[in-house]
Amino acid sequence: MNAPTRPAAAHHPDLDWLRVLAIVVLHLFHTGMMFNTWEWHIKSPQALPQLEPVMGVLHLVRMPLLMVISGAGTAFALRRRTLGAFAKDRTKRLLLPLVFGMFVVVPPQIYVERLFRGQFQGGYAAFYPTVFDFVPYPAGSFSWHHLWFVAYLFTYCTLALPLFAALRTERGERLLARADAWLSRGVNVLWLGVPLVLVRVLLRDFPETHALLDDPRTFLLYGLLFLNGHLLGRCPGVWGRLVALRHGLLALAVAALGVELVWPWPVMPVVPAIVGGSLLLWSGLLVALAYARRHIRVSPAWLPHAQALSYPFYIFHQTVIVCVGYLCLRLPVGPWAMLLTVLTVSFALTLALCKAVSRVAWLRPLFGMKPRAARTVVLAPEAVG
Repeated sequence: MNAPTRPAAAHHPDLDWLRVLAIVVLHLFHTGMMFNTWEWHIKSPQALPQLEPVMGVLHLVRMPLLMVISGAGTAFALRRRTLGAFAKDRTKRLLLPLVFGMFVVVPPQIYVERLFRGQFQGGYAAFYPTVFDFVPYPAGSFSWHHLWFVAYLFTYCTLALPLFAALRTERGERLLARADAWLSRGVNVLWLGVPLVLVRVLLRDFPETHALLDDPRTFLLYGLLFLNGHLLGRCPGVWGRLVALRHGLLALAVAALGVELVWPWPVMPVVPAIVGGSLLLWSGLLVALAYARRHIRVSPAWLPHAQALSYPFYIFHQTVIVCVGYLCLRLPVGPWAMLLTVLTVSFALTLALCKAVSRVAWLRPLFGMKPRAARTVVLAPEAVG
């Protein structure tokens, strides 16, 4: 098998930076869900429909960006791990936090929603045993809620193990080299978006459920994004081409955004609207990757710490937003002031929880964090012996 094109210990500050930014945007988005007119767990009595155009665009790219980055991350991880070690690592860092989250982090969201809708009376101690009825939400209290992403990512990593094994062979290496050469020519990288368009058009009648087994459109869409990210991670030459195309990709994304904002569905027929949204999705992702690779070449001092906290932040954030939002519903303020209050308080509280978890060795793996590096103590010469 050919040697890796980059050192095994190479870091990717551009992708780390984008991951942290995506998590922050996700927090903004889920806070906004309390105030727009879309269905969500709790709602402000005064809606802010002005948020919806921006949130509609963010919905197209926020989670897809995380999935593409996650797919690229698997490529980098496999450069320095055997398949067995990779599978074991993903079980520890994905499946374990998912199970923990379903029994500890998510139930408070469901409890608060039941209180908000008048579906439960009593304290949390009386509610929590209903989780162990294992009746799926919304009929029951068993759910992964926003942790669907972790469940899907673990599923993709597991299903893709035979593919990863095939790509490690000499034939697989040759195939990757040809793919890298092809993607590095012209605007060929845009063709990776065509399967995304087909899935969104052909499966448009299937709702987005995040329930894995009855969610074919979302499952296939994010599976393709995962594979696209993995392919980009395996093709080092394409990154230089993305940087070279960045201004053209930005113009394409801006044009698609203009169409999305001026002629959204139902003004535009559904199929052209889906095609336009898909073009915005893929071109927007490529723009983010291209500009980050061009401008973020070194890791700022704060980035490794923020990157380490981004996963527990993701696990905690929606539960904190729901709980803080429910308490803030009683505030005698307008919707904009309440939005700012929920956003600020929930962000600060989520960050505090993440920092607390990071300091407790046995909690770290439950939130997908690596063990803390042991400190090296250097003794003065006179202290030795």
